[in-house]
Amino acid sequence: MKLPTLLLLALPLAGAETSFDAKWKKAVRPDVSGTLSVHEQGIRFQPEKENKQVLEWSFEDVQHLDRASPTEVAIQSYSDSLSRLGRDRWYRFVLVDSTFSDELHARVVNRIGRPATDRVVREPADAEVAIPAKNVRLLRGSEGVLYFTPEWVVYSTERRGHSRAWRLDRDVETVWSSDPYRLEVHVLGGSEAFARRTDVYRFSLKKPLDRSYYDGLKMKLYSLRNSR
Repeated sequence: MKLPTLLLLALPLAGAETSFDAKWKKAVRPDVSGTLSVHEQGIRFQPEKENKQVLEWSFEDVQHLDRASPTEVAIQSYSDSLSRLGRDRWYRFVLVDSTFSDELHARVVNRIGRPATDRVVREPADAEVAIPAKNVRLLRGSEGVLYFTPEWVVYSTERRGHSRAWRLDRDVETVWSSDPYRLEVHVLGGSEAFARRTDVYRFSLKKPLDRSYYDGLKMKLYSLRNSR
């Protein structure tokens, strides 16, 4: 499903720039067409019209990257949004006739060096456990399959925008279960709250999660957390 971490480290972004025709999507203003590029130092958006704002971030200035679909990525900056009461500002881009590939996404996130959100998932080939589950949300959840691999927790569903892939050593803070049919995954996400906290994904499991596997997963996460 994903390239191994050691292989990603061997694939630096040095060399040719990767560019896409893209649209900067704005909430209330017209979209801005231009070129989104990933280069050795960071990410840049160059509008087609010269009078439009050029956007550019070094990798360390990207607080969070969210790949919402193969053609849509969002960047959480450290800039305050006055219209949103000082919350950190998000910039959303939709690619035109291109996709933000698995390999490029993994390489960019590796350079950013922070937790990330990936909603583009597929069934992993190395799953140790697969459990049909419902992602329980306040208004409307989704049904799918929860996969556990040696390096990832993956939730795959047909509901648009609800799938997730979390890397254990980067994205997952902990897991918690009150009984074999309930599981919470606590993720280091792009929370916009003033008081930073983990994002909690709650699952109702259609089959019980083996307690020994759950205990082993908690111990692995504890060890990974202490090595960060």
